[in-house]
Amino acid sequence: MDASFIKFSLVTLLIGLGVVGGIYWIAGQGGSGRQSITTEQESHYIADAQLADSLVRQLKKTDPIEKASDFSTLRFQLQETIGRLGKGYGPDSLFTQITGTTGQNYQKLLDLIALQTTNRQNRITAKTQIKLQLDGLTTAVQALQTQVMLKQANLDNLRAMKASQRP
Repeated sequence: MDASFIKFSLVTLLIGLGVVGGIYWIAGQGGSGRQSITTEQESHYIADAQLADSLVRQLKKTDPIEKASDFSTLRFQLQETIGRLGKGYGPDSLFTQITGTTGQNYQKLLDLIALQTTNRQNRITAKTQIKLQLDGLTTAVQALQTQVMLKQANLDNLRAMKASQRP
């Protein structure tokens, strides 16, 4: 082997090690500077995610008008669970990011359920108003039919009187 090739290889190796070392130092010394999550934190996260899932399903099935107190209780419990999911469980930035995203997703679901509830209440109100209007129109039509029948009877009476007055 040539001496210049050996020098080139050593210089390249040293520069490569320097770059890798610099990146390692800038990144905070890799994974050793970061604490990982514990199994307890992970189990709390899984329990909260499962609780949030079940609360979302229950909230979708609960009628906010007929069971307002149940709906309010479920919504409050879901908001607490979302708060825990949104804050994260530990110093691990990736896990905190995952739990924060999970909390945001459940918050979006909660907002969607609230919007659906509002839409459902608006539809119920609109149906009630339409039914009242329809009942009013039915009453008005019946009154008009009665008036028409009375007018028809009066007209028949006038025709009978005119017919009897003719010689």
